[in-house]
Parts: sequence; C-alpha cells; structure tokens
Amino acid sequence: MKKKLIALAGASLLGCIVLAGVNIGAGHGVAAAEDDRFRISGTTLTAYLGEDTFVSIPDTITVIGEGAFEGRETLTGVEIPDSVTTISYNAFKGCTGLTNVTLSDSVTKVGPGAFEGCTALAAVEIGENVSSWGTGVFTDCESLARLILDEKNAYLTYYNGALYNGNMTMLYQVLPGREGDNYVMPDTVETIDAYALWNMKNTKNVKVSNKVQTIPSYAFSNMGSVENVVIQPSTTAIEERAFANNEKLAQVIVPESVKNIHKYAFAYSPNMAICTRPDTEADLFGKIMEYDVIYEPEYPKDFMDSNVNLEEKPNVGTTQQNPVPGNNGNTQQDPAAGTSQGTTGNTAADDDSDDRTPGQNSFPSNSGYAHPLDVPESDDVIGKTVIVGGRAVFLMNNHVGQVYGVPDGVSADVTTEDEAAAEEQTAQENETSVEEQETAETKTQGTRDKISVTIEADTPKDSSAIPQRKYYRQKSLTSYEIEETVTAIGRLAFAESGLKQIEIPENVTSVEYGAFMGCSALGEVTIPETLGSIGTKAFAGTPWLENWLNGDGEEDFLIVGDGILLAYRGDDAHVTVPDGVKQIGPEAFKGHTEILDVDIPESVTKICAEAFRSCSGLTGLTGCEGLRTVIRGAFYGTQISESDF
Repeated sequence: MKKKLIALAGASLLGCIVLAGVNIGAGHGVAAAEDDRFRISGTTLTAYLGEDTFVSIPDTITVIGEGAFEGRETLTGVEIPDSVTTISYNAFKGCTGLTNVTLSDSVTKVGPGAFEGCTALAAVEIGENVSSWGTGVFTDCESLARLILDEKNAYLTYYNGALYNGNMTMLYQVLPGREGDNYVMPDTVETIDAYALWNMKNTKNVKVSNKVQTIPSYAFSNMGSVENVVIQPSTTAIEERAFANNEKLAQVIVPESVKNIHKYAFAYSPNMAICTRPDTEADLFGKIMEYDVIYEPEYPKDFMDSNVNLEEKPNVGTTQQNPVPGNNGNTQQDPAAGTSQGTTGNTAADDDSDDRTPGQNSFPSNSGYAHPLDVPESDDVIGKTVIVGGRAVFLMNNHVGQVYGVPDGVSADVTTEDEAAAEEQTAQENETSVEEQETAETKTQGTRDKISVTIEADTPKDSSAIPQRKYYRQKSLTSYEIEETVTAIGRLAFAESGLKQIEIPENVTSVEYGAFMGCSALGEVTIPETLGSIGTKAFAGTPWLENWLNGDGEEDFLIVGDGILLAYRGDDAHVTVPDGVKQIGPEAFKGHTEILDVDIPESVTKICAEAFRSCSGLTGLTGCEGLRTVIRGAFYGTQISESDF
C-alpha cells in the first residue's frame, strides 16, 4: 500500500489526503468546505442536512441560523463550540430526540422558540453571558423540569422551575415539566411573557404576582394541566386570548380591579368559570359573553399547600439593575412561593398585598340580588341603567324591546375571526381552482368548442408567511424588504420593532393582528390594492396611523388595500360610509360616542371585529344591502345587537 501511495502523482496524493481528512473529521469541527452536511454563509450556520445522532458544530460558526436544525428528529446530542454567540429563531425546533444542551459562556443571545418542541430535552446548562432571551424558548419541551444556570449570570434567574430576567421582574417561562401541583409567581414579577405557561404537564394551580398590572395576550394560553388561576388586585386588564385554549381550566379568580377584558380573553376554554364579585366589570363581562360566573371560589382541598422541591429564592429585587442570581447567602423564604419541601400549610397568607390566602379569598354574596338585572321590576320596564367602571351602561332584554334599529330584511353571518378566515381561505382556494381550470381550457382550432386539458405545473406555487412574533421588539431592525413568496404577515411579526418604513408588496394578501403594532418609528407605509385582510391593531401606535388621525390628508376616511376602511377621524352624528368600501376594518369607528347612525353602502360585505366598539350613542344602521359577514364583537358597547343580523 505504501509503494502505491508513493507512486501516485502529487495531485492524486493530495486528493487522497483531503478525503481522509473529511472521513476522520466528520462531525468534529471540520471546515464547511470539507463537510457537505453543513450549509454555511460567512460564519452563520444556515442549515444542517445530515442525519447523525450527535453533531459537533464547526468552530468557525458564530451564529446558528433560523431553523438550522429544525425537524432533525435523529439528533440526540449537539456540541456547541465556544465560537457561537447567537442561537436564532427556531434553531432546534422539533428536534424531538435531543436530550441535552449546554450553552457555553460565549453564547449571548437565544432567539424565540429556539428549542420549541424538543420533547425529549431534559438537561440544559446555560452559561454566564446569555443576556438576550427570546419568547417561548422551551415551548412544548415536556421533559424539561429544571435548568442549570451559571451563578455568575446577571441577566437571567432560575427559580422553582421557571426562568426570569435578572431581577425577576419579568417571567420568561415556567418549564413545561416542572414538578409540583402549584406555581406561585414571585412577588417581584411585573411582566409575563407570551406563552409563559404553555403546555404544562404537572402544574394545576397558579397564583399571579401582586405586581402584575396586565395579563398579556397568550400568557396563560394552552396551559395543559392547569385548573385554577388566581389573579391579584394589582391587575387591571386581561388582553386578547390571554387564557385561550384551556380545556382543563376550571376557574379564574378575577378581582374587581380588572376594568378591561378583551372579548376573546378566554376563547376556547369551554369548562371555565369566572369567579368574581357581584356588579364588577368581570361579572358584567361574563354575563354578556355567556360564561359561567360564580361568586364563591371552588378550590381543591390541597390548593396552594406547598411547592415540591422548592429551591431557595435568589436574593434579587426591583432596585437592582443587574443583580447576580443565586443563593448569595439569603435564607429568607419567598412569602408568595410556599414553604420549604416537606412542609404544609397555606403559604400565601404572608402576601403583602392581600392578607387572605387563596383558599380564603372567597367573595361574599350580596344579601340581595347578584346582579341589577335580577331585581324584579314592573311589567312596563324593559331595561335599566347601571354604573359600571364610572360609566352608565343601559341593559335590557333584547326579546322584549328595542332602542335601536337594523334595516328590515338584512341578514349576515355572525361569526368569529377564525371561522371567517377559514371560510375566506376556502373560497380563495375554490376561486383559484376555477381559474386554473379556465386556464386549462383551450379552443379547438376552427371552432368555439372548448376541450378540457390537464396541466401539471413543474413546481407548485410558493407561498409563505412571516411567522408570528418573528421580529418582535427587535429595535435594531429599521428596514425590511418583504420577499415575493410571502403571502401573509403573521401576528405581532414586526410589533415594537425599529422599522421606519415598510412597503407591502402585491403578493401579500393578509396582515394579521398587531403585525406592526407599537413600531414607534414607522412613519411610512405602502399598502397595495390587493391586500384583502387587516387584523385588529395591525398598525396601532405607529406614527403613520397617528399622523393621519391627527389631521394628515383631507378625507375623514382612511381606505386602504382592497376597499378596507381602516380608520375614521370625523365627528359627525350621522355618518355615510363611502361607496366602494368593502370592509369596515377592525376598530375603524372605535370610541366615537358622537355617532348616532351609520349608512352602510351596498359595496360593504363585511364588518370586522370591534369596528364600532364603544360607540355608545350608535342606535341604528341604514343600507347594509350587501352585508354578508359580521365578526363577533363588532358592536360591543353599542345599542345594536348581533342577534339582529
């Protein structure tokens, strides 16, 4: 063998040596050019194409790109070199065989959903320099019960099966597999991230911190095993789908401090009851939305007795800028978190904000009637006014009398946003199918007879969406070019980012909820005439919309896309919607209490969610000949009932 190698020409010998290097080094830090399993752009690993069970990432890599290992189910272990500083969005999503991960001290950023759906992941070590943490990093990691966090890390804190920012003012995520029936949120927490309690496996009871003012969207959605949630008197608002999709959720304790509840806050939680005090906003909300409302909590006997395997609470607080988590010699127990392992007794009694334990936090029933509508009146009384949240609200039985009007003969399908979107998608697919069939028809030469032929495209149409929360809060993102393959911009995709201008191309047909919400620098927006759907708050809080509302332009109606009335800024009591408008967009007339009636032209086929929300003076509609769809909640807070459609 040696003689044959010596006899080879120099080029051939070199080729053999390189080949040997690849075979020996595969999976152990070989250069990108020598290993076709890795796709690399500069120092970013854009994709891994192999099927190995263990992968050693090349030490030339600094960024593990978006979805680089997504769906690699054979992967059980990965070695991340010290050169890596960033793990991007969905980098290891769906790696169902991955069991352990170590993030070295070089890693500073972990993107949203980086390990989402890694169902076997049970051991994670996090180094001292991770300072940027994305939303839902460990979503659906059902085997993950605890973390090992470097005690020198000043940016993150791990405690009692949950991960927080450095001073524990923000809850990032409660680990899906954490042990114990009860999770009592530390009283330092002021903000809860989206998906924070997604798909819990063991936790049944949750108590919210007494410093949380708003329950944000999706924070308590899809909680899995959770049955009871106690909200504290510090909370004033519950946002859209905050408690959505919870089949096992039995009750949510809503204090009287809560004044604003989104109509979809508890969507698709079929077995839940709202526990509150009589005559509160929550009480009225529950009755209007037809949820079960109770006035006495129905707790299990062991509710909040203890937390299993409770660690000692780190010595952190809101006055510290970058506190170092860990023991730090602090031996004081968290009064809101329970006693040490092996003890019993109701531990929430020491909560500074409320001297009642959750088990004792029962709302006394009124000695009279639970609700003003229940008080008997004479037969000639068809309604009454009650004061709710400082406002007069008129309540009545719709079957007895009316104080508003909808044109006779008008009917529309009252549905939810999700159902309407599904119907529109089906209609579009059917329309596309018809168009393709017509394209496939051709005339026989010399006659007008058409024959049907089958056309098989070489490649299917490429369509995609910018995922929800993809660039959420990325202040460094000031510009973005939307590709021609994109057809939809997902929920909160660019919300609170640094975008200054955006041009939406013609291939985009829908912009979903809050897609550009809170982009405080977004002053220029270009919307094509092909855009057919705009979600609620898609452009809320942007200078582009605010400047228009404050007087830019001559018209009082902002009409964009394919006939979507996005906003109204007039002050007329009698409003006529311009001809050509096809949809009255979400919140288009919200809060215009001066409006008494609105003339809807025949061109309008759809009234979107919250289009007339809180238009308390609105008593009637005229026109409406072309109206086909009304999204539930379009007339919330008005004198018009959806049942009239």
